Amino acid sequence: MSQKLTRGTAMALAILSVFVLTACSGIPRSSGVNQGSAVVPVEDDAIEFLPSGPVQGATIEQILRGFVEASSSPVSDYAIARQFLTPEFAAKWDATTGVSVDAGLRTVTQTAEGQGQLTYSLNALVDSQGNYVDVSPPQSITSDYSFQEVEGQWRISAAPNGVVMDRFTFDQVYQAHPLYFFDSTNSMLVPDVRFFPNGASASTRITKALLAGPSGWLSANGAAHTSFPAGTALVADTVPVSKGTATVDLNSAALSADPTIIRQMKQQLSASLQSVDNITAVNMLVDGAVLNNAISSSIDSVLPKPVDSRPLVLTDKTFGYWTGSKVETVTQLSPVLMGQKPSAITTSAGNTLASILTTEGASFVRNGNAQLVDTRTALIAPALDNFGYLWSVPADQPSKLFVISTDGKQQQLDVPWTGADNILSLSLSRDGSRVLALLQFGDTYQLVVSALVRGEKSVPSQLGVPLTLSLAAGVPITAAWVDSTTVVSVSAAANGSSHVRTQVIGGQGLDLPVVTTGTPLSVAGANTVAGIRILTSDGQVLTQRSSAQWQSTVTGVTTLAVQQ
Repeated sequence: MSQKLTRGTAMALAILSVFVLTACSGIPRSSGVNQGSAVVPVEDDAIEFLPSGPVQGATIEQILRGFVEASSSPVSDYAIARQFLTPEFAAKWDATTGVSVDAGLRTVTQTAEGQGQLTYSLNALVDSQGNYVDVSPPQSITSDYSFQEVEGQWRISAAPNGVVMDRFTFDQVYQAHPLYFFDSTNSMLVPDVRFFPNGASASTRITKALLAGPSGWLSANGAAHTSFPAGTALVADTVPVSKGTATVDLNSAALSADPTIIRQMKQQLSASLQSVDNITAVNMLVDGAVLNNAISSSIDSVLPKPVDSRPLVLTDKTFGYWTGSKVETVTQLSPVLMGQKPSAITTSAGNTLASILTTEGASFVRNGNAQLVDTRTALIAPALDNFGYLWSVPADQPSKLFVISTDGKQQQLDVPWTGADNILSLSLSRDGSRVLALLQFGDTYQLVVSALVRGEKSVPSQLGVPLTLSLAAGVPITAAWVDSTTVVSVSAAANGSSHVRTQVIGGQGLDLPVVTTGTPLSVAGANTVAGIRILTSDGQVLTQRSSAQWQSTVTGVTTLAVQQ
């Protein structure tokens, strides 16, 4: 048995290895998808596809193709797929090591007596911990399989671990679940998107991955960590759910935790399991006994609050929220911003603080005054984080990144993109744990995200190795955060239109409708993809409507504000 990869695929696998954590054992699933098979509705409104098992007299090609199709269903530990294997190999084959996602166009051939081969185009990879990475451009994979006769019927005796699944099926079987880990200040939860099969055992798979820790790019410099003590594991290797309550029974390693850590453990579990449809509460035990039930698992204080979904705009008359018929003035900021006439604005939660860019430089706005803190030339729109620090950098000096406190103290922060020629935009996630940068390297562009470590008084101190994200096609203009896991980029096309693309960090990208009205200047997110706003050079704020087109929401806007 062998599996042959091109150089490009080997590189993709190397990238994926950054995310690979300690492997967990196979988890039975209760639902799966296989095109062309019977469809059965189940009680929780999931869809369960039942692929066919092997038929009498099937050829090597038929057995191999049937096995690949059946392995898309994880029901009962891939029970149907194991019917295509010899009894000995069925006990050894590990389906949970990962998923190879293809376009569904496969070549299956018999290469020799008792030998078969599968060739497919690899589009994405998912490892045993649910870490996802796109493979672009797609790479050709050829895998070898061995066969033996069992009671006169061909069965597979050797095959690669893991499963091969087409994109359509993958999107039906697998769901994105953000796991949550604490940032370097222990004050905010940081999402880490993973992909797991739908079904009753999603709670188990999520919990095991949570106990294993954050992905490599988040944990490498200590930007995110788990609060669970080393050695913490499930006692019964499962997380049952009854009447909406998930019961997480941990081993005695969790007993070493003090009350603060116990609260953080509960918060991590509650936040990570909230994406499972049938879970409304979490009960944490240690060796069957409730662990300090008086400690709350509330996550409200450790997750950023949603921002106002209305566009926050500066016009010639006022600064405030567009209600659909008028601009509702933000009184604590409007007078100063009207006088400053900034080309970029980022506001804090509650609109008590703002960072702005004017012809003079970057300034704080608070208490009815503007405080100029960076007068360097060619500055891009300054960012503002949730701890009140202003981030400022010149477009043509991307390594000269200053972090400035409200008392005007400047600190230069080392950046991981030292080879960049220009920086087009910079912004921080609303939890303050990750930095998004749009960079230019000669004639090429990169959109990257880096994990952030903070020191005393939450001062930014270190950025991690950047993770490269996909960009909208064309010449990039700007990028922004949509929510805690998703970013958006806008690019100019050669025909005068503009392309818009969202990208889930640790997940998939999606091209939105093309912008055909005006020239985009800036973009801002507001909780959901539907909340993305684009400001054009003619003063229009565009919103994506249900017609799958961008339409003008408000006109006469000089600056579209980002809400932090």
